[in-house]
Order: sequence, then structure tokens, then C-alpha cells
Amino acid sequence: MMRYILKQRTAFLLCGIFCFGCGEKNSLIREKLDMICKSDLQAITADLPKTSLADSMYYNIVSYKSYSEGRYSTMAMVDFYFLHKVRAKIVRKYRYLKEARLWDRYYNAYTLIDDTTERSHR
Repeated sequence: MMRYILKQRTAFLLCGIFCFGCGEKNSLIREKLDMICKSDLQAITADLPKTSLADSMYYNIVSYKSYSEGRYSTMAMVDFYFLHKVRAKIVRKYRYLKEARLWDRYYNAYTLIDDTTERSHR
């Protein structure tokens, strides 16, 4: 009886270790990025006067790449559009740290919107 319980616990422990080592699903990582981007957009616009905000504020995930090796499993670049009369956007870059299972924002810059870029989004 004791051997059976020991085998059962060992199997359960090995299964837990195997599942933990597999990492997160890409869909869950993407959901976390969407939550962070929504939160970032709210934080960006929170202290701005309503008259300077666009009617439609949004973010666009410009690139999203996954990697099999290295410290970071996924990297993303996101553009934030929120200003009314100013042709500018915020570009933010994020990377997903596998060990911590967290997104890290490592780049944040205002960029002017090029006329040719704007036309291609319409």
C-alpha cells in the first residue's frame, strides 16, 4: 500500500514538473499583452485634456514574434494612437520574460506619423 501511494505521488510530481517546464501557451501570452496594452492606453490618456484626445483611441500590434531560445520567448512592437490634432503616436516595445511569465516594456517613444504610413492604414 505504501509503495502504491509513493508511486502515485511520484507520478503526480513528475507530471507537475513536466507541465511547468512546458511554458505558457502562446494564446495566454497574447492575452496578457492585450491586457497590458489596454491598461497602457488608459494610463497614457488619463491625464490629458479631453479636447486633445481623438474620437477613436486605439493601439495596433505592429509586430509579434516568438522565439524558441533565449531569455525572452516573445517580442512585440505596439503603436498607440490617441491624439486629436497632432499627427503623432507612441511606439512601445515589449518582451516576454519566460522565467517570470511577465511582459517587460523596454522602449517608449513619441513618433511623428508619416503621411504615406497614414494613407496605407486607411
